[in-house]
Amino acid sequence: MSRVLDVFRFKRRDSTIHALDPRSKFVLLVALSAASLILADPVTLLALLALEAAILRAARCLGDWLASLRGLLLMLAVIFALNYLTLPSHKLFTSLAMTMRFLDLATAFSIFFLTTTPDELATALEASGLPRDYTLMFTMSLRFVPTLARDLQTVADALKSRGLELEKGGLRKRLRNYVYLLVPLIIYELRRSLMVAEALEARGFGAVRKVEPYYELKLGGRDYAVIMFSCALITFLAYLSLSGHYGALLNEMLAHWP
Repeated sequence: MSRVLDVFRFKRRDSTIHALDPRSKFVLLVALSAASLILADPVTLLALLALEAAILRAARCLGDWLASLRGLLLMLAVIFALNYLTLPSHKLFTSLAMTMRFLDLATAFSIFFLTTTPDELATALEASGLPRDYTLMFTMSLRFVPTLARDLQTVADALKSRGLELEKGGLRKRLRNYVYLLVPLIIYELRRSLMVAEALEARGFGAVRKVEPYYELKLGGRDYAVIMFSCALITFLAYLSLSGHYGALLNEMLAHWP
């Protein structure tokens, strides 16, 4: 679980992508996600993945993404197998497309979270007019997801050291064994939530309605270039889809697909 979540954990690097405004990176995230949903064949989805890999390389996070990708292999295999076993026709084509679509979507979010700190995200949300309470709730939920995975691994290791065999036996026995994780994990997280609440109270959170940000976000030339590229990508793919050109290309691929 922790390996899967490493794909979305911020990695501090000195790169052009890290230096971008979080709002421009969010627009890029929307564009890449929309492209993943519009495209429906493995060839163009693979080209989109190559574009995302180039962005990760520019962010100096390609190695981290490749290392964390091993945690997604099981999920990708399940998606491929479910589509291949349930579809009535074009099984291989559609199964590959659905698997590549999931990978493209995961990579798009990975680009954003690998290069954007929770503080930058919170500042961007507050600059967009979102109330500070909701901003804090959203960013803390994202920040503590990897922490929850680490706590789960800590509790599992503690139970294994006491003789509980979590990964042995049949499916029912494994599920019963994993139930023993819930009680200590819930207590663990309740204690953490109380500590966070006390820390917020000690720092006077909510005492002042309007708080001046630590630093102001400013869009630069590179940010506008990324926004323009993202808008152009969405517009181009929407035109291909609505005009029927992409549908014709998709039918041509299906006709020649083995």
